[in-house]
Amino acid sequence: MEGRSHLLIGLTAGVILDSVVHLTGSPLLGATGITLGLIVNKAIYYTMVGFGALLPDIDNARSTLGHKLGWVSKEIQHLAGHRTLFHSLLGLAIGSLMAPGLEQLITYLLAQRGYTLPAQFISASHLVFFAVLFGCIMHIAADAMTEGGVPLLWPNRKRFGFPPNPHWRFRTGTWPEFVIVWSFMILVGVGIYMSIIVV
Repeated sequence: MEGRSHLLIGLTAGVILDSVVHLTGSPLLGATGITLGLIVNKAIYYTMVGFGALLPDIDNARSTLGHKLGWVSKEIQHLAGHRTLFHSLLGLAIGSLMAPGLEQLITYLLAQRGYTLPAQFISASHLVFFAVLFGCIMHIAADAMTEGGVPLLWPNRKRFGFPPNPHWRFRTGTWPEFVIVWSFMILVGVGIYMSIIVV
């Protein structure tokens, strides 16, 4: 999938996850009091979900994240190739080991700027860890719907996809990708609207 599609699917799925399990606290639509801490938590969560939704394409120098990282992505692509390690369960495991370091950095930076309550909440809830990991999972799931599939068991090169028959999947950048992305977003929007009406 293209970078913008990954970002839209990741963030939309992030809205669903946060609406169901309230990772960041109360929903803004139903909150009785909107605090600065709540807004900071939500901003960090959605930023990290978006980052995670783009992260597996760090191995593609032409990707959205690859353009930002320049030579780093070129070297990773040269060494590993695209859709290998970072689109596998092993890649998720490595990312899970690295995410706590990113979480500690964000917690430290927030505390240094006086946002002690959001820093404590993020540290206690592991918000960054779950957000980045969830974004990566959504990226891999979305790429599994493309013709190429994903090598979930890398270094085993067997590709997995949904549906299992690759002829029923779509090619990246074609119209079915946009239909899937926008249908997903519209369904979530309708779901949020209906939940507001019911409340």
